[in-house]
Amino acid sequence: MNIKDIPKVELHRHLELSIRKSTIEDLAPSFGFDLSKPGAFEHHFLISEQMADLGAVLHKFLDTQKLLGSEEILERVSYEACEDAYKLEGIRILELRYAPTFVAMNHDHLSYEKIHQAFMRGIEKAEKEFPIAVGMICILQRILSVDIGRNVAEFAIENKDQFIGLDLADDEAGFDSKPFSEFFMKAKENGLGITVHSGEANLPKAPWYPKDAIEYLGADRIGHGVQIYREQEMIDYIKEKGAVLEVCPSSNYYTNAVATIEEHPIRKLMEAGVKVTINTDDPGIFGIDMLHEYQLLVDKFGFTEEEFRACNETAKQASFIDSAKIDKIWN
Repeated sequence: MNIKDIPKVELHRHLELSIRKSTIEDLAPSFGFDLSKPGAFEHHFLISEQMADLGAVLHKFLDTQKLLGSEEILERVSYEACEDAYKLEGIRILELRYAPTFVAMNHDHLSYEKIHQAFMRGIEKAEKEFPIAVGMICILQRILSVDIGRNVAEFAIENKDQFIGLDLADDEAGFDSKPFSEFFMKAKENGLGITVHSGEANLPKAPWYPKDAIEYLGADRIGHGVQIYREQEMIDYIKEKGAVLEVCPSSNYYTNAVATIEEHPIRKLMEAGVKVTINTDDPGIFGIDMLHEYQLLVDKFGFTEEEFRACNETAKQASFIDSAKIDKIWN
């Protein structure tokens, strides 16, 4: 099996954390980072070992965020993310997502509109050069206030011709999804697809969180959702609803959602009949790509080419990108 040659679909990739290593090395000195010392790059910009929990991982994203300081940089990052996905990984359908609030933090000169249009310029340039279909999802950060969430959701709805979906992300511990229900239902009424980070962290009630995402936020897809494996009732519920899981194996290990890769429930979920897709989550900061995830699944779980193709077909059918746009590049 030649993993690279399998046409791939990625539904869950955070654009802000998809920066090339060489680009980080190029940009970092301008933002006050000295990478000349041994281990400096890894200290600031790479997660290569299991962290205490999801919160610890999210905190480490902050140095990378500092580099997102201009429209030119944002355009470069989005173009390179698409170029690498197509050329290096064999991805043909790519959904990227970002949080306007995260990118704008401490970058007061960057409005949501400037951020978004810069990202879109990079994507549009890449789509002209490569046979890849790309769509953008807008993220609300659940750790911020509901009022801020409302503003971001309105921004996404106002730009629904350029966004394909809305997402709720960040740490679930202590941050309920239900207060955001109104905005997500409005977005859904306006034609945006809904995906919600849910059932990710290893928390006591985590297996049940995806039910809230579906019933209160109208989620069509669940970001991660792996903790449902602990409750047969939730496995059955997800199957009944036809919800698609955006599974990110390495990410689930690094965030301590699973204690070891060998304990990851992806095989159990697939065998139970849950719709599963394979994704990288934050490839830049994890130092991985889709080829890495595929090889991991071959080595640890004996995945076959037929299984990869089945997961990609599931992802293709679940994509929020317009089907006519997909049909032009998928064969």
